[in-house]
Amino acid sequence: YLETMGVTELAIEAHEKGEAEHETIHQIDFADNRFRIKKVSRVTDLDLELTLGEEFRQNMPGDRVKTVLATSECPGQEVRIESRMPTMNGVANVVDVKSLVREGDLLILVQTLTITNELTGKQHTTTRYFVPHQGEIGAPAATAKDSEGKSRRSSGVGRMLGADMDDDEED
Repeated sequence: YLETMGVTELAIEAHEKGEAEHETIHQIDFADNRFRIKKVSRVTDLDLELTLGEEFRQNMPGDRVKTVLATSECPGQEVRIESRMPTMNGVANVVDVKSLVREGDLLILVQTLTITNELTGKQHTTTRYFVPHQGEIGAPAATAKDSEGKSRRSSGVGRMLGADMDDDEED
């Protein structure tokens, strides 16, 4: 997906190395009319709460605005998050569908992430599988940044979901 947005090969390699060396942890709360996600990773920390059906607007540096809209046909089991965000290399349209799926006795989260570069029309879809995690989560890497690009260090305890594996497709 980074290639879709015109990110350099060197930056992509550094990002992939960071993801391979540090787990990404998601704490997700689905409710009837809201969705909250707290993500702790080497690259970016995020804490976002959305009300289903209401557009969220975030001001970014340089008079740029990111918009996010979460909807669900089955609240508590799936959510569709549509984002439009200006980047250094154009505007990214992202469709992020998160669904809870039962695999035997295990409940997993399946994420299908599709990013489209408005300028080039290039599109990429990634499917990720997250497994439940119990226990304390250590401090994020010193390189982790929050949604405003500031360095952030924290820890948490509770039911979390951690990345297991990725399946990528180019469109």
